[in-house]
Amino acid sequence: MRVANRVPPRMGEKPYAFGGGAPCDILQIIMRHTYVYLALLCVAFSGAYLPAVGQAAPATQKPKSQPSAPAEAQPQPPTDEVLMEKMAQATIDWDKKTTPGAKVDVQLTRKDQVDGKPVMQYRVKVSGAPKNKFYSLMAWPITLAVPATMMEGLVIAADGTVGCPPDSTKSCAQHMKGAELKLTYSPGIGEIYRHALVSEDRASALFFSIVPAPMIEHDKTCSLEIVRLTPKFELAVIRGKGFVPGDQLSFHTLSYQEAHDSQPKANAQGEFWAVLSPYIKGRTMGTTEVTVKGRSCAPALSFEWGSE
Repeated sequence: MRVANRVPPRMGEKPYAFGGGAPCDILQIIMRHTYVYLALLCVAFSGAYLPAVGQAAPATQKPKSQPSAPAEAQPQPPTDEVLMEKMAQATIDWDKKTTPGAKVDVQLTRKDQVDGKPVMQYRVKVSGAPKNKFYSLMAWPITLAVPATMMEGLVIAADGTVGCPPDSTKSCAQHMKGAELKLTYSPGIGEIYRHALVSEDRASALFFSIVPAPMIEHDKTCSLEIVRLTPKFELAVIRGKGFVPGDQLSFHTLSYQEAHDSQPKANAQGEFWAVLSPYIKGRTMGTTEVTVKGRSCAPALSFEWGSE
């Protein structure tokens, strides 16, 4: 088990209204998929998950030929541990990448049970972002090591809702022409869904994440949450809130007989993050207990890893 702590154009000429047609449920993430973790991680991390925001897309240039470096000078591929650290840090920083002044409000609109499993639907409302641009929707579910573009051509309506124009010829028309964007999930406990709306010119971006079925424990003013980053909890992050700002914390994890202790500090907002890889050599499943003690509280939680 390994633990790492951190302190953490046309479209604008007339408003579009979505909802005239039947609701279109995008992102029907109902079925589990085989996790392609290591295969995708080999190409996952180049320092940024999405094109640079705040500048126009660069013109395509023909690369200049470069002499091949000697075999012994070729860089070594990053280790699994480094890749997992980058995946975790990208999740911690995800919402922070939003263009300054812009904001996404994710609203729960429906909660049902299908075949004994929860199904939750959300709508997205945006403020502070240009309404005269096309946006691409990107998704980063825990079954993928990198974000993927789901559709293009979305616009922000006058009321802040997001949808596909009724006259669209872009890829969003294949899924939800003339309808409002709805995000529908059948989540696992602690499972995170990360999204981004990126403008066509890459000058504006809205990053947001949802944990529909959170695993959170409270003690007094403090909370401790486990966020699942892989299907079987091969990787997770711990999020703590409500601690005394700057407080030196006692962080303890236990899986079987393997224990780890550290002393992270709460940041100025009384929060902290910790990266956790709970697997134990020779074990395929188990339970990890996490306890964090501060001056005013000591929340604790436990979770099972290695099973769906």
